[in-house]
Amino acid sequence: MELFTSFDGRISRQSFWLGILGIIGASIIAIFALGTLFGTSGTVSKFVWTIISLALFYPAAAISAKRLHDRNKPTLPWLAIFFLPGFISNLMQIFRIDYSVLDMSQMEGMGGMMGMFSSAGQDFLVPGKLAMLVSLVALVVGIWALVELGFLKGTDGENSFGPDPLA
Repeated sequence: MELFTSFDGRISRQSFWLGILGIIGASIIAIFALGTLFGTSGTVSKFVWTIISLALFYPAAAISAKRLHDRNKPTLPWLAIFFLPGFISNLMQIFRIDYSVLDMSQMEGMGGMMGMFSSAGQDFLVPGKLAMLVSLVALVVGIWALVELGFLKGTDGENSFGPDPLA
């Protein structure tokens, strides 16, 4: 449990991936539970999803901090660099900042590809230019963080954050 709660020490790449898989599993369960209990739109759904996102952010930040320590990097500013663009992008989507709502029921009578899908009553979010830019930055930084934390080897031996987790 210390893997998800503490920001101290170092962890190996294997522990990082196991922790991330646990968080992804919790996210999938939360998405299905949220959709079942509250639907996928509405104020209550947005509020609950924001709370769930914040609750899952803490263990992800703890795991990432320990992995940064293994790479002999300080927690700040790296956690802010790695997490802030994605966090801002998610908030923009949850609260529909620079997003337009496309009502698919208006396209039901159209032929072609749109007629192939039954989407009556569903709304789709279409990002504006700012939302697309923030999402692109979040994607690039997310890939960088994934490589840095998930694939690159930690420092050999003891460093300023503790003993080698593989020793």
